[in-house]
Amino acid sequence: MSATDGKITLAEAISWTGNWRGAPSTSARAFLIPLADLQGAVAEIQAQTDSPMVRAYLAIDSGVEKLVIVGTLKDKNGVYRDLLPAAGEAAGAGTNSIWDFTDPCPPKCDPSSPLN
Repeated sequence: MSATDGKITLAEAISWTGNWRGAPSTSARAFLIPLADLQGAVAEIQAQTDSPMVRAYLAIDSGVEKLVIVGTLKDKNGVYRDLLPAAGEAAGAGTNSIWDFTDPCPPKCDPSSPLN
């Protein structure tokens, strides 16, 4: 993962989301998301005029729960397609990025929140 902007490669995203689906259970109840990084993900799709959206995938990297976030583009059939970098492309090298910038709760929880 890029230390400066939270971008990961397609290969990392495939591995991490596969880890989540293969996990028997996890302890994550929520995710803490830095606003600046979320704004970066949104910036990639903000020029779209037809209901821009992002998709969040559940993932695990080295035992740590993550959200992997990608921009999407609505196709002619109304399906939101993931905007992904090319396989083998360095994180953040192209137009599309895969973002990993979340911290799971626990441990990044609000102990006084009734949602926790």
